[in-house]
Amino acid sequence: MFRIVTTLLLFLLISTFCSPALSFTCPEITTVEANQQMISLGNDIRHHNRLYYEKAQPAISDADYDRLFAKLVRLEGCFPAMVAADSPTSTVGSGTGGGTLKVKHEQPMLSLSSSTGSEAVRALFKRIATAGKVPLLVQPKVDGLPVELTYVAGRLVSASTRGDGRVGEDVTERVRGIHGIPHLLTGMFPDRVVVRGEVYADLQLLQSYGKGAGAEKYATPRHAAAGVLKAQKQDPAAVAILRLFPFELVTTGQVRSDLSALQLLYDWGFTVSFEHTKQVKKFSEVQAVYRTYLANRDQQPFAMDGIVVKVDDLSLRLRLGEGERAPFWAAAWKYPPDTAMTRVLEIRWTVGRTGRRTPIAEVKPVRLGGVQVSRVSLHSAAEIARLDIAAGDQIVIALVGDVIPQVQEVVGRVPRKFVTGSATREVPESSLDACLRDSPVCRDQFLSKTAYFTSKSGLNIDGLGRGRLQKLVEAGLVTDIPSLFLLKEEAVAAVPGFGMKTARHLTVAIRAASHPDSFQLAAALGVQGVGLKSIQRLARRFISLDKLLAVEDDQLAALAATDRRAARALRTFFKSPGGQELLIKFRILEIL
Repeated sequence: MFRIVTTLLLFLLISTFCSPALSFTCPEITTVEANQQMISLGNDIRHHNRLYYEKAQPAISDADYDRLFAKLVRLEGCFPAMVAADSPTSTVGSGTGGGTLKVKHEQPMLSLSSSTGSEAVRALFKRIATAGKVPLLVQPKVDGLPVELTYVAGRLVSASTRGDGRVGEDVTERVRGIHGIPHLLTGMFPDRVVVRGEVYADLQLLQSYGKGAGAEKYATPRHAAAGVLKAQKQDPAAVAILRLFPFELVTTGQVRSDLSALQLLYDWGFTVSFEHTKQVKKFSEVQAVYRTYLANRDQQPFAMDGIVVKVDDLSLRLRLGEGERAPFWAAAWKYPPDTAMTRVLEIRWTVGRTGRRTPIAEVKPVRLGGVQVSRVSLHSAAEIARLDIAAGDQIVIALVGDVIPQVQEVVGRVPRKFVTGSATREVPESSLDACLRDSPVCRDQFLSKTAYFTSKSGLNIDGLGRGRLQKLVEAGLVTDIPSLFLLKEEAVAAVPGFGMKTARHLTVAIRAASHPDSFQLAAALGVQGVGLKSIQRLARRFISLDKLLAVEDDQLAALAATDRRAARALRTFFKSPGGQELLIKFRILEIL
């Protein structure tokens, strides 16, 4: 019921605690190199955790995330003395974010060991083999938002999200309107009760809500659950689509089995779905449940991405124990991603803030996992070559991680002699200082670079979006980035689409942004390989950009690996002809 790394990968970590260690070869690298790689991997994993857990907008597939995590686990196993205290291998989820009340969990809310195949479940059976035929419970892996509910004297006093696994966001008032979450417990109950469950969007109600709203507001049912529950302003109609799937009584007291605990939850007023709780003892029985759900996945009231298998005996759970991220008494068997067949209409290249070109496949729109997909990233020219894909081809696409469209395979190719246009041919990457000036061959890249420079992520020049910027470029008033600071009110007002009031507002905004901190200016240039966080750390380390550019390369060795790479990228850029020209012009204009 939680997002997790694949068990075969995470099992490298788990095996340290509960089974014979898996064998793997440590890389032949120095401790310095290992430390650099571990810092870099840790930063990448934390970044993707924030995107997944806080924003519900994953940028990579689960498989790619698992590979990053597994590589870090492997390095930490080989170089244990260098494991960071805040390593993502010892935490769950992401930070809880700012601006909200925090709630400490009764016990850590862990993730689950999982795999798309049966490996994680088979590993669970191996761990419990010495205990004989142990009763297990199988439940659907509901795709929603996990919450912890606390009751004192039978009254709901606290509700929180998982957060980082130890502290979550307070959502007490927001859950009170959710059907299936009692405000007051019924029957006989202890003074303190802590319950965990998955808040999900009822699929039938979600469909009706989407029609009523006039548009599908959320990309997936999981986005709907997270979006509605975390919304600053509650919409009663949206809250009405949410339900709770309770799966754990944390304060078990004298209860001996998970099934008995679920029965107590039912007696106390929770809507426990016993039809979705199967008791099994053999792997073949787990496999049968998996196949049944897979065949009837679309007929369930909730979105689900697999099944969860857990030991029923609570005393055995205690003996098996828990790791930093996952318990050793449970595992998840995830479904493969949904797929659909469609046709490639066109392959074109987009340009990002650094000028990097990325190929995009425009496809015949197709419904997939509740989402209409009309474009799929092909990532690079190498991926185009690997797939041997072209306009007109029939392809199979999948929603990886439930949100990221990805080409799985090409199943029907048009004769290549009929393929025209240059979009499918390899487009070489630009040099680091390419397209810093406008030209017929650089228009798109120059616009992308300059639009980023003026955006909120850059110098935040109000009133200068890409559309207006393009008009100024086409009018010949903006020929390079420094020329922005030479714009005159009268000249801007004469450009179609502008007027004196708009021109005055724009030139005032440019003047207000004309004395940035040197590192802020460097960040606004969008140099490839230089992130905002690294820029901020470099600004704290060096007095100015000039100081950074003046130091010897070996003086960067004390920096963290990501910051060192960013520093070197900046130095390389500003030593290039285009970068040197920018520095000179900025200094002449007294911008830098």
